[in-house]
Amino acid sequence: MKKSITLLGGNAMIDPEELALYIYKSLSLSAKLSRKITKESVKAAIRSQELMYHPMWIAKLLVIADRRPFKPKMTPMMCFVDAISGYRGLMSSVPHAVQNEVEVSQIVISHIHNEEEVKDYIKDVQHSQINRSYALKKPEHKIVEHFLVYLPLWKVEVEGDVSEEFWINANTGESEAYMASLWKSEKWLRLKPANHAKA
Repeated sequence: MKKSITLLGGNAMIDPEELALYIYKSLSLSAKLSRKITKESVKAAIRSQELMYHPMWIAKLLVIADRRPFKPKMTPMMCFVDAISGYRGLMSSVPHAVQNEVEVSQIVISHIHNEEEVKDYIKDVQHSQINRSYALKKPEHKIVEHFLVYLPLWKVEVEGDVSEEFWINANTGESEAYMASLWKSEKWLRLKPANHAKA
């Protein structure tokens, strides 16, 4: 069964045949210095690979800074919220996204699933991260819109001289080990009441 989702990065994904290369690039320097570990040995040690679609919320924000007697300065910003771990932060650019149909079995189920629930996490970004740039009077904040998107990730099981589960960004080939490490933690799911009391 298939479902239509908003896919981050479009359809220009890395070649699955090159996964071993990207995994090798993500290894530590000490691992790369080992004569036993090569791109070829990593490829031979791959036991399984599965393309998954990881849920993330994207929000368009507006920061309104008072500059009396002048007009307020309005600055558009964007932030993301990982729908599994709650990990969140500002984005430097607008990500490309397209609608695509994928197998339901490949879609990771969100922990933060509805639009009202995610607002508290977006407000936390506004108050904990954006407000740091304003030493005196803090700006007003608006959430222009927010929507659920999916980041394509390769989950790769490797067993050999390197035995590990790797998560590779299917758009860029970069390791998403840090993001994956947060999925089993509840650290980012917790919110400070003062940071999300109001928009």
